[in-house]
Amino acid sequence: MAEGDVTPEEFVTPGRDKARARVVHDALRQLATGGAGDVLQEMAREVLAGRTGLREALQVGAYADALMERFVQARAAWERLPEQEREAHAEQARRYLAGDGAPYGPPERGGGS
Repeated sequence: MAEGDVTPEEFVTPGRDKARARVVHDALRQLATGGAGDVLQEMAREVLAGRTGLREALQVGAYADALMERFVQARAAWERLPEQEREAHAEQARRYLAGDGAPYGPPERGGGS
C-alpha cells in the first residue's frame, strides 16, 4: 500500500484553501500511523492511497463513528487545558495555517515565542 500517493492539493475545495487542505492531509497521515486505532488507520490509508475519497470515507458508518468518538475525546481534552495553554495551541495553529513551515505539535512550554 502506497500511502502518500494523494497530495495535499487534492483536498483543496471551494471551502478549503491550500493551508486547510494541508491540515487535512497531515491529519490523515497521522491517522495512518495507527495511533488513533485500526478503524481510523484503515480509513486514512484508503484515502491517502486514493482508493476512496474523503467525502465517501466519511459516509462509512464505522469511520464516521470512530471519528466522532475521537472528536469527543479531543474536545474534552481541549476543555481540560488551562486557558494559557489553549491560547498557545491556537497561536501555533494560526502560524501553521499562515504557512510559516513549522509543523504543528504541542506548544513549547516555559516561555516560548
